[in-house]
Amino acid sequence: MDMPHQVLLIELPTYPKGTVALSLYAVAAAFADPWEPVVIDLNIDHLESALQRYPAVQVALIGLKVSAQNYLHAVAHTHTLRTHYPQVPVLWGGELPTLLPDTCLQHAQVIVCGAFEPIADQLCADLLAQSLQRQYRGDSDSLATLPSPRLDLLPQPDHYPQFMGWPMESSRGCTYKCTFCMVHTMQPRYLMKGDAQLKAELLAYEGRFLNLVDYNFGVDEAHVLRVASAIEASGVLGWMGEMCLESLDNERILAALAASRCRMVYCGLEAVDELGLKSINKSRTNQIENYARIIRKVQSHGIQIAAGMIIGLEGASLEGFERMRVYFQQLGILYIKLTFITYNPGTKVRASMLRKGSYVTEDISHYDGNHLTFLADGLAPNMLYEGTRRFIKRFYNWRAIVGRSFHPKLSLLGRLEFILFNLCYREFYLDWLRHGVLGDETVYQSRLSSLFAPRWQLRWADRWLQRVRRWRK
Repeated sequence: MDMPHQVLLIELPTYPKGTVALSLYAVAAAFADPWEPVVIDLNIDHLESALQRYPAVQVALIGLKVSAQNYLHAVAHTHTLRTHYPQVPVLWGGELPTLLPDTCLQHAQVIVCGAFEPIADQLCADLLAQSLQRQYRGDSDSLATLPSPRLDLLPQPDHYPQFMGWPMESSRGCTYKCTFCMVHTMQPRYLMKGDAQLKAELLAYEGRFLNLVDYNFGVDEAHVLRVASAIEASGVLGWMGEMCLESLDNERILAALAASRCRMVYCGLEAVDELGLKSINKSRTNQIENYARIIRKVQSHGIQIAAGMIIGLEGASLEGFERMRVYFQQLGILYIKLTFITYNPGTKVRASMLRKGSYVTEDISHYDGNHLTFLADGLAPNMLYEGTRRFIKRFYNWRAIVGRSFHPKLSLLGRLEFILFNLCYREFYLDWLRHGVLGDETVYQSRLSSLFAPRWQLRWADRWLQRVRRWRK
């Protein structure tokens, strides 16, 4: 009888839905012969129906990528998997096992803390010998020999919208230590891929829009220039990435980004007031007085700025929401990502923040950025929810989107791309409003558990956006 050889890698439910995450495809690439990795995405497929395709006699290992958001799903699905495959070990990896290994070991037979690639060979050898350890810890010291992610394993690729692009990473980690961020806990070293590896990986993105998912792409100027050069020589339609705004105050970098067809850069601006920035240790890296000047400088090179803003920082108010909306509307910001302030369990800063406020829940599954978990002194939940609703209604309506597109100097195709991207991106926040997700856990869990079913508006805008991107290239 042949030995089991399939490795089932399971993407648990996420919210928002519809974007492709890179992690499991990078993990899949670390499994060499005789292992056969398979990816199951529970955002587009029910677990029970998916399992019918993989007989127990063929399955050697099951891996779940677990975050705080889908922790409860991980627990429930692990029970189902162990019932369906009683002889097959279930492994948890990702954010939550790294931050809370003891909690995760209560449910999974095996956990991986940190990066998977450094321990892949040892884990596979132990699996072959039927002697898996309970816990593996991967600490990368180089990205030089990583295999290209197995994006060919993507289930139903046409089911995913294209507006956010196909994910790729050129580096891991970040050199900054913002108090709300868990990156420096999960990836303590900043590592970069080399030229040869970048060029090899880019072959898989020919004819696509690329999303460089590095947490902070702009740490090293020489690396930015190398990556931009590699992308420029590739066949990608265009791309987006994430950098600190201050890193973009550099003509060499901007020229290289523009030449490489960079369409947008996401910057964690977080707040437009000093008190808010100081409360998260970002006042040293984010200089509010420089925001407008640098944003306009970047826009002059044909590159749009998107911004991350945090809900619930110290000093937040309804007036503050409105000031933020007007400020970014007038600057022509492409889009705003809204995230509730979150101090994750398993990070050192979590306990220290009790001196500045209180935690409104200890439920691990709420620590996903979509829930209010921490309340700074003097703030009220209803005010934060109402401010968020007003912001979404006013920033993401048709008139605001079209009006914002006229603030940067854009060609006709550039303006069409700006508008169509917004019509795609706003769907997540309109979902918040349509279903009353904010503050209603029953509704939230229903949206998290449901399969991804894009509305016709998203499908229409996404289809036209891809055409415009091809025309612009």
